Amino acid sequence: MKFFYNLKKADFGEYVVIEITDDKNIGIGAIIPERSKGENYKTIMGAIEEYRYIVEKANIEDAFEIPYKLEKYFPNHPKVIFAIDAAFKELYSKTFNIPLVKLIGQENIQECKEVLEQEKVFPEEYGFIDIIRVLPRVYLEDSTFVLTKYPEGEMFEVLKALSTNYKYVEVLSYKDRFI
Repeated sequence: MKFFYNLKKADFGEYVVIEITDDKNIGIGAIIPERSKGENYKTIMGAIEEYRYIVEKANIEDAFEIPYKLEKYFPNHPKVIFAIDAAFKELYSKTFNIPLVKLIGQENIQECKEVLEQEKVFPEEYGFIDIIRVLPRVYLEDSTFVLTKYPEGEMFEVLKALSTNYKYVEVLSYKDRFI
């Protein structure tokens, strides 16, 4: 695998984009540094660099094991793990021509989902795409999944597919969420 990351700037600040490629297809992940948690692009890029060796030695068949490997060696960076996991899942989807909703979501996507004042689930905070296995079922049914809208649409398809596991979905832009 080839593993790249770079800094992108938008009118509200910086964010980091990750690309994983097998020379034919590309999977993309993104990470928003939260200043309120002491994060900035330098800390995010430093964490990414810790994972480089594991990611570059992985292959496409590791797409469903990669977050567990990353968590085992460097457990304190859930956002970075989530972005790498998202990039692997997107790459796997493109490589084997399997829709992301079949890999990480439910096939019966509801077009209109109501937003209620409930517990909000920000998937980046858990570090794994398969947070549906991590959270109790009751929590999933009574929670609002927050879909982060990145400036250039990074990770939109992954998060949209993942959101089909929730009854309620809310879409927030970077500005709405962190500023």
